[in-house]
Amino acid sequence: MTSSFLKTPLRFAKFTSLIATVVLTAAVASNNARGATVVRAHGYVLQLNGEPFVIKGMNYSPVPIRAEPRYIPYGDYFIPYYANVWKPDLDKIREAGINVIKLYGGNPDLNAGAPGTAGNWKDFLDYCYNGGNRPVYVVMFSYTQGGVIKDGGTGLDNYIRQYDELVKSTVKHPAIFGYAIGNEIFDSVSQSTQFWINFGKLIDAAHGAGVSQGENPFLITAITDDYTPQNTWPAIKLGEQSGKMKNLDAWGINVYRGSEFGGAGNSVFTQYAALLQSLLPPLKKPLIFGEWGTPHTTRPSNIYGQNITAPVRNLDDVPESDMGAGRPYFAAVPVATFLNTQWNTIKGNLAAGNAQVCVGGFIFDWCDEYWKSDHPNTQVGGPNQNFLGGAFAGGYADEAGFGVTGSVDQSTYGPGKPNISRTLFKGYDAVKAFYNASSQSGGELYHR
Repeated sequence: MTSSFLKTPLRFAKFTSLIATVVLTAAVASNNARGATVVRAHGYVLQLNGEPFVIKGMNYSPVPIRAEPRYIPYGDYFIPYYANVWKPDLDKIREAGINVIKLYGGNPDLNAGAPGTAGNWKDFLDYCYNGGNRPVYVVMFSYTQGGVIKDGGTGLDNYIRQYDELVKSTVKHPAIFGYAIGNEIFDSVSQSTQFWINFGKLIDAAHGAGVSQGENPFLITAITDDYTPQNTWPAIKLGEQSGKMKNLDAWGINVYRGSEFGGAGNSVFTQYAALLQSLLPPLKKPLIFGEWGTPHTTRPSNIYGQNITAPVRNLDDVPESDMGAGRPYFAAVPVATFLNTQWNTIKGNLAAGNAQVCVGGFIFDWCDEYWKSDHPNTQVGGPNQNFLGGAFAGGYADEAGFGVTGSVDQSTYGPGKPNISRTLFKGYDAVKAFYNASSQSGGELYHR
């Protein structure tokens, strides 16, 4: 949510003990006879291989209990060493009707291979694509910081090199949907002209890396929802006004405005359309919800409603009869109800004809990440201690509790160990029901 992955200089270490178990694919060959998947934005509509497509997405960041992404493997669990993690996860992801996952980890320095090989990610991507049978497409990612981009120099050069390696290695794989460049990196730098010049160089480098392989990669970024009536998403406005975003295909916004994304009078869809129309010349780029969803956590009834971080209670364990006005959980709703309302709100915009701007998005998050609240060993509330009422199903913005499935201990990860088994929360059951209610592509959800 608010925390992007942290990386230290260890990122560039050789990681000998682990990487020795992984061998890069030597042959440069086609991953599938049909070749790369082609994703295009046509106004406010997405097309995949020429057909309308809606992102029924999920953010996938399987950082286990007792681990943090600033340490090996730096959040990049998408290699053969961790097949006992991603294989069972992908089985459940596919079963839930999820058609795109967005990653928060990616380490090109260790895992990118020669152009066209998909490097150490090939087995993972092959399993995602599944021979074209209910494929789960992938938005790949490599970590960046806004301040480093603004300052330029060696730091920016490293980012450019890493995205060049990432895109060249993977862009021809049919599981690749696109690439996310930057997640919530703009708040402190959006007013800087030099930042947009340098960020444009990074976007253009990723685009050029794909073109060098005969492909046109689909590129997105994601901003925090810092909208105010006086200053409507400065990153989007200033980024587009800079003239450096011509190769950015869509804007992602990480939106946490309650179950209706602001609702009447504060609708993120209306505000986004108005902003893009106000640009000179007016612009149409799809809106992707980079993050949406709710924690499954709340507080015990005796402290529910107070500004407090602990103790934490799983909302799944609260009887629905205890929720609602005049009851102990007076502002709570079941997680399934909250997520269903959010998806129905997205569908409403998809079906809104000329008012449609959104093409779906990525639920936050597949599994709980304890480290998000600076406590990698235990699940705690916060770090925001405030009671937020209807903003979330349980009333609290608990960074470590957004999963639709549970986290497991890092000791269960790795070769020679059985496939992991996660607890499936009620949120997972809801996602499985509403995503599977439409076709694999979701293209029929557009009504224009």
